[in-house]
Amino acid sequence: MLLTPAELAASAVLHPEIESFIAANPLPPAASSDHTAIRNGLRMLESRLLSSLDPRASDVTEFYQPINMRDGYVNTVKITKPATSVAGPLFVLGHAGGFVGGSSEQLTSEARALARLFGATTVSVAYRLAPEHTFPTPQLDVWDCCKWISDHATESTLNADPAQGFILGGVSVGGSMAAALSRKFQDEPLSHALTGQWLCVASLMDDNCVPSQFKDVFLAREQSRDAPLLNKSSLEALQRWSQWDATSDLRYAINSKSDISLQPRTYLQVGAMDPYRDDTLVYDELLREAGVETKIDFYSGCPHLHWMVMPQLEISKKTKIDTLVGLGWLLGKSVSREHIAGVL
Repeated sequence: MLLTPAELAASAVLHPEIESFIAANPLPPAASSDHTAIRNGLRMLESRLLSSLDPRASDVTEFYQPINMRDGYVNTVKITKPATSVAGPLFVLGHAGGFVGGSSEQLTSEARALARLFGATTVSVAYRLAPEHTFPTPQLDVWDCCKWISDHATESTLNADPAQGFILGGVSVGGSMAAALSRKFQDEPLSHALTGQWLCVASLMDDNCVPSQFKDVFLAREQSRDAPLLNKSSLEALQRWSQWDATSDLRYAINSKSDISLQPRTYLQVGAMDPYRDDTLVYDELLREAGVETKIDFYSGCPHLHWMVMPQLEISKKTKIDTLVGLGWLLGKSVSREHIAGVL
């Protein structure tokens, strides 16, 4: 999905509902000199998100599973699945947090909804965080989790059937890692093939590696330099803490040499005031040009993670429902927005 420079500029005007919310509830600065401020802020955000959910019903099972990483570290993932013994599709999801914060609790609402809507098992992966653990430790942790999940998919712990759908995805850097690893798994296949990927406000390239034919529409970093929630200064801080290698195919999917036409069907979401806006629009265009089936939801005037930070807004509620519609699309399933709203 490509927009002209004029269309991009017009879309990067703050959504009226979000503008009103911020005027009444000033947000903290997007950039911070202290990574612990971001980590603590995400911890508080996740706590609020969890406290807003209805108590877990008996139709959903949740538990934690230790997984050994390649260097001997014992990671812990969160598994959410239907209480029934019937096997369903499998989702592996990574959380947002700029590599410095976030946890496997973050996508609990989506995981429970997937269990109820599609009978799916969801594994919310965790990964070690910067600056204590720099690039590529988070990517390798998610890689090792994916391998374990694929190898054990049909066993009782997960009780999944990847033939019904095996989706890798995530939000922000979670989506970034999903995109990069989806390309990696073409050359180093998992025991079950991925059937889809969800790239939500994902970081997929930067100014130095965007394909030359798209440089004239790769404008979001500058247009969103002062955007709320995530902007140019905060991106620079995240890079400093994580020490990622921008030339690596583990950091940016665009750096992969694998055949993009072999990627699974892809669902993408992004807001127009997100520094990662054009990552998403360009990558969607590349996938489409290669013959990969894609679906994209684009939110004019919306900053990074608007639905998490401002969940009470109508545009945020729409985004949450869009997400479940899109994840159903990845499975080839259709479900009404009204039904999704009731489940959420």
